[in-house]
Amino acid sequence: MPSRPPKLNGKPRQAKQSNWSRRASRQSRGYGREHERIRAELLRDEPLCRECRKHGRVTAAVIADHVVPLAQGGSGERSNYQPLCRPCSDAKTAREAAAGRTKP
Repeated sequence: MPSRPPKLNGKPRQAKQSNWSRRASRQSRGYGREHERIRAELLRDEPLCRECRKHGRVTAAVIADHVVPLAQGGSGERSNYQPLCRPCSDAKTAREAAAGRTKP
C-alpha cells in the first residue's frame, strides 16, 4: 500500500514581492495627466535621444526624462525634460544612484 510522501519543512514557501508591487502609483509620484501631455509633446517635437545626438548617434527617444530629478528638487516644467532612449536613461539613473550613495 503506497504511503504519503514526507513533508520537508511543513510550510509552503511564499514568493517574494517584487519592487513594482511595493512601489507607489504613477499619480502619487507626480506623473499624472500633465506629465503625459508634456511627454507626448516633447517626443513629438524632439523624437531623437538628446544624449545620443551629442555623441553622433541617431536613436529614437522613448522616455521623457527629468534633467533634474523631481526627488532632487526638479520641476515639472517642460524646460526640465529631455528625450532619451532606454539605454541612456538607464545609464543616467545608474549615475544618479551612484552619486547618491557616495555623498556623505
